[in-house]
Amino acid sequence: MQKLAVGLAMMTFLYFVVLWTAFAMYHVMFQTPFDHNWDQSGMFIGIWMVTIPYLILGFILRYFSERPVMEAFQISLLTVVCERVSIYVIGYAYASHGYGNPEPLQFIRGEAAPYYTPAYIFAGGIISVLLAMVVARIRVNRANRV
Repeated sequence: MQKLAVGLAMMTFLYFVVLWTAFAMYHVMFQTPFDHNWDQSGMFIGIWMVTIPYLILGFILRYFSERPVMEAFQISLLTVVCERVSIYVIGYAYASHGYGNPEPLQFIRGEAAPYYTPAYIFAGGIISVLLAMVVARIRVNRANRV
């Protein structure tokens, strides 16, 4: 249980770092705010959010875990579910109180997370979990472990 808590805390930190970096890179590369073109910014930031934190998780677990694939599955699945549900619940709460009751997904995409689409929620979740497991599974020479 402690490893799951540490893994979830690590993934939360990675999410915020990657999210901030993706927003900054989008602004630098395209010289426009993310909310001016939801499709372009959503695709750009979404690719970062589906891949980078899970690649890093897989690499870390590969070197520092005795059961990297199982822990990658547990931590990444927990992270995916918690992230998707919490974004939706927070967006729904804000959208339903004072914004004229817009559709929650449209509100979330327009106000905070342009990458938050049905494709990101479902396909991105599957890809993220599998990516973390594949990277964690790559064989490593155990003599070089720290």
